[in-house]
Amino acid sequence: MNASTTPHPLVAARTLGVTVMPEWFACEGVEPVLDRVRALGATAIATSPYVLEPAPDGEGAREPPLDAGAGRVRPLDRPLYGRHELWVRTAPSFAHAKERYAGLRYQPSAPTALTLRDGGVLDRVIEAAAARGIEVLLQVMAASPPGYRVQFGATHEDDQCLGADGRPHPDRVDRNASLASPHVAAYVAALVAELAERYPGVAGFRLDWPEYPPYDFASALFDFNPAAMAAMRALGSDPQMVARDVRDWTTDLRARVSEAAGRGAEAVHDVLAGRQWQALWDDTGPLAQLFAAKRAVTLRLLRGVRGALDAVDGPRRRLEPQAFPPPFHRVSGFPLADLGGVADAVGIKLYTMHWPMIARFWAAGLVGAGAPALHDAATAALAMHFGFTDTLADGARQRYPEADEAHPVSLSRQREKLELARAVAGDVPIVGFCHSYGPLDDVVRRFGAVSGGRAWINRYGYLSEAKLAALGTAWRNAKR
Repeated sequence: MNASTTPHPLVAARTLGVTVMPEWFACEGVEPVLDRVRALGATAIATSPYVLEPAPDGEGAREPPLDAGAGRVRPLDRPLYGRHELWVRTAPSFAHAKERYAGLRYQPSAPTALTLRDGGVLDRVIEAAAARGIEVLLQVMAASPPGYRVQFGATHEDDQCLGADGRPHPDRVDRNASLASPHVAAYVAALVAELAERYPGVAGFRLDWPEYPPYDFASALFDFNPAAMAAMRALGSDPQMVARDVRDWTTDLRARVSEAAGRGAEAVHDVLAGRQWQALWDDTGPLAQLFAAKRAVTLRLLRGVRGALDAVDGPRRRLEPQAFPPPFHRVSGFPLADLGGVADAVGIKLYTMHWPMIARFWAAGLVGAGAPALHDAATAALAMHFGFTDTLADGARQRYPEADEAHPVSLSRQREKLELARAVAGDVPIVGFCHSYGPLDDVVRRFGAVSGGRAWINRYGYLSEAKLAALGTAWRNAKR
């Protein structure tokens, strides 16, 4: 039976998932890992179609990720191949059918000796998870071919995200290509369709970052790639005028924030309450046409993935994109209000170690190379305005937290973000994603923001035995 004609599976009203990347199954064993997450109370896991091995220091990619340098402080809780920080290399978990990608700009990675040695691990995971009543979803990157893991993206020069000045932003955190690129959209659609056939036991797919991740100010003002400008024209906009408006708005805003930062955080917050800054979130004004085009190209990509999955025989595979929380969907291009019939659920990332980093990165983009006090003032105001804190907290404390530091974010504002996402998404279920990085008490506290219904815990590598026990208790207590 064709997938598009089968009944739509409901996402359970109460479900707990854990993101467990393939290296942990290879390192600790398939059954022990699954037994741990089942004891926690998990009904689902997400993993990815790759295999991994340690590499010499400086080769491949660092695990855990550097997060643009800020994440150097975050070692793993669980030892991976005997280390809490290491360099790794990856390979696909199977040999792709190259003919499926004929004529496409992007091609899947070729199998290596690592594929031949460990490629069967994912098959064993799917089989063993089914025996335990645990669903398996596969996570792939939406716009970073070859798409298995964020650190290994390889974007063609023609598909780079560009700013209003027509140039790329080399210091960004993510590696997403332009979501407007037909080459990127064609590749991810082909990839998920092949994965659905190769791994028929998976329940669906988590698509990571189907948006322009707004980690910093410049990244929020993408995208003027030629393909994105074509999307503007299709919506009746003149891309050159849009680019001019964005440049003028940026110049004026930077001048206002820089001047206010010299008078302190309250002065910056007054600027952020004004009409100039509010253009970031409004459906009218100098940025509206840019953001409309971003939503259009992202929705087009997601619809392409949905169509590719529906063309695969068998039961309907769920499509569950995951994205930044409100208000960032307004600038990232994530079409949260338009996903009916496309997404089966949406994961909202409450990855709170990133939040103070985001406030600080945006501050740097607005005040430039000013004195630290200026950065701190802007950071404090941005953290409050973005809904990370309840008050104008000390801007100097708004930074990537050390492993033993509680995250300087508001629990009530986290819950508020989930409620805002539910209000915008309508009938599409919202799933709260909690990150397991940080000290035990703080992780359990933050888990409380998402544990009332549909929840995911990201990163098994930060789930020490103590965290597994405490989170399991919190999950069971939340059910009462």
